[in-house]
Amino acid sequence: MNRYGLYFAVILTVIVAFTVIPAYAEVTSLKTNTSFYKGGSKIYFSGTILDTDPPNVTILLFDPTNKFILLSSGAADSNHQFQIVVDTSTSDNQQKFSIKGVYNATAFIATKENGKTVNFIYSPDGSPVAPFPPTSLTTATISSTEIDLSWTAPTNTGGAPLYGYKIERDDGSGFNPVQNTQTTSYQDTGLTSNKLYSYRVSSVNQAGTSNPSNVATSVTLSPPATTTQTPGSTTDQPSSPSLDELLKQRLADAQRLQQLLNGQNPPPTSTTPPSTSTSSGTQQTIKLNENMVLDDVAGNLGAQKSDNMSGTNPIPGSIANIIYPVISLVGVAIVVTILYLKKKRKLFGNLVTQKKEDVIPVETTPEPKNDDYAMMILKNRLAKGEITIDEFKALRDELSEL
Repeated sequence: MNRYGLYFAVILTVIVAFTVIPAYAEVTSLKTNTSFYKGGSKIYFSGTILDTDPPNVTILLFDPTNKFILLSSGAADSNHQFQIVVDTSTSDNQQKFSIKGVYNATAFIATKENGKTVNFIYSPDGSPVAPFPPTSLTTATISSTEIDLSWTAPTNTGGAPLYGYKIERDDGSGFNPVQNTQTTSYQDTGLTSNKLYSYRVSSVNQAGTSNPSNVATSVTLSPPATTTQTPGSTTDQPSSPSLDELLKQRLADAQRLQQLLNGQNPPPTSTTPPSTSTSSGTQQTIKLNENMVLDDVAGNLGAQKSDNMSGTNPIPGSIANIIYPVISLVGVAIVVTILYLKKKRKLFGNLVTQKKEDVIPVETTPEPKNDDYAMMILKNRLAKGEITIDEFKALRDELSEL
């Protein structure tokens, strides 16, 4: 055979090889008829292959220590489906299947790397083993104090019913159990805001606890912003009394003060203006000038507005501390001046003789006297609490002597 003939034979062989054995030949599916086997059971492996693959299928089995224990083979039918049976009751296989635990088997056509693998539990004495771990654990942040978990039940319960699941949480100090549940979801509450948490879940049956699932993490939300009441807001604030109410209250206070000075017990609070009261001897009539009452009410309203309202140019506290003492000093100066003038007029009255003339009395409106103004100022200061009752009585006696 010449050189060209040799080249042609090699090319033809390669073409035939790729036609008979595909480059990516593999088993497309593999499963067992159950997930748990007792000693002496038959294990049924079944699956499918590609329609372009050769029918021969090989299965390799490994024990819980990942040691190879058995090779078995079979052929696919015309529907490209296969079934391979391993009998563990034979004496030879009893020695190979002597360990209780999780076994795995891989089926393939050309190479093991292109095959499919399935796991199952084998128990020589039939007792259950620890289950498989849960799968697909996920977390969802709900609020600043709550994270919700969900997962999928294990594919193998270990030959016994599941008692439930053990949930573990890591808040930065390692995984610690937080709850046991029988459902595949859990709401973890009472957490710290804006903090990272990690979780894992394990299955539990009568034989024990499985390996943990995958780890899922979430961060709690930041705490909600707190709303503060803006200055000047009238929400939940007591309403200010009206001008009419302040007038009535001040007049009622004056009436009680008059009765207190006369030695009487003050009546209950009344909203009607006090009438003029008279008594014999040195008792004098107390009259409150309406203008003085209005000035007092306006002063009270101004003080309330400076305390309760914003944005209306209130008087600063430092200025108010200066103005109020000055006003008090001015009031004292007025009283002293009146007393001085009264005493001066009394001294000169002894030196000057006035002629009495008979005049026809004419009904006129009496002009207010200086001592009346002095008494009104003293009573107003007493009503405001600027002087005591003893001080008021002393000044009143002084005025009555003039």
